[in-house]
Amino acid sequence: MLSKNFVKITLTAGLLLSSVLVLTRLSTTESVAKAIGAEAALNGGSVTGIVSFPEEYPEKQKITITKDQQVCGAFQYSEVFVVSEDNHGLKNVVITLVDAEGEKKSGGGQTATLNQEGCRYIPHVQALPVGTELEILNNDGILHNVHAYFDGLDPKNTVFNKAQPKFLKKITQKLDKVGTYYFKCDVHDHMSAYIAVMDHPFYAVTDESGKFTITDVSPGSYKVRAWHEALGTLEKEVIVEAGKAAEVNFEILPNE
Repeated sequence: MLSKNFVKITLTAGLLLSSVLVLTRLSTTESVAKAIGAEAALNGGSVTGIVSFPEEYPEKQKITITKDQQVCGAFQYSEVFVVSEDNHGLKNVVITLVDAEGEKKSGGGQTATLNQEGCRYIPHVQALPVGTELEILNNDGILHNVHAYFDGLDPKNTVFNKAQPKFLKKITQKLDKVGTYYFKCDVHDHMSAYIAVMDHPFYAVTDESGKFTITDVSPGSYKVRAWHEALGTLEKEVIVEAGKAAEVNFEILPNE
């Protein structure tokens, strides 16, 4: 059955990574850190699982659009809750291992894309290494205005606010902070996207079935953290063994 009466964990969307996803700094040298990372690749295990609604789940939210309907359409469905009809898995949940040992990861020289097409940001949620060059594309042939915030929606947290008319096909922006970037279009207020920026490789975003996998994890005990833009944060403990897959599933239950 569909329901709007789902558990909501009250955390501000966007306050994901300042204390959550920053790894404990190693007191060893960089060469030792690299050795740990290499050992994990050879002897590490993995963490896999699913985020799902075992019972009721939120119904699709229909958004009426009044501007640029020739491109945007008359309505769209919100991407906040994208739930698989097959297994009730929830897409677009950011999964992170907290305090996992390994080499720091930078996206220097790496590029990623945030596309504006059909008056949507595609993809809606991403997780990328710090230092990634983000290419923001306008494939709609109309005016968009890309307004990016960092760790919250307060105007003082604005990272950049740029008009992108139809002739400006690409804007490039470096993601140089570890944390959560929130994107909105000031022209079309239904458009939104999130990018979680990391300084380590131990993360994933759930797919269309709500599934995820994190690989090359050194054996040990870890805290697994799941973040969703509307539900906030859930946590579980997991033990990873060498060469094995540890399963961690998150179930979102309806209110009693």
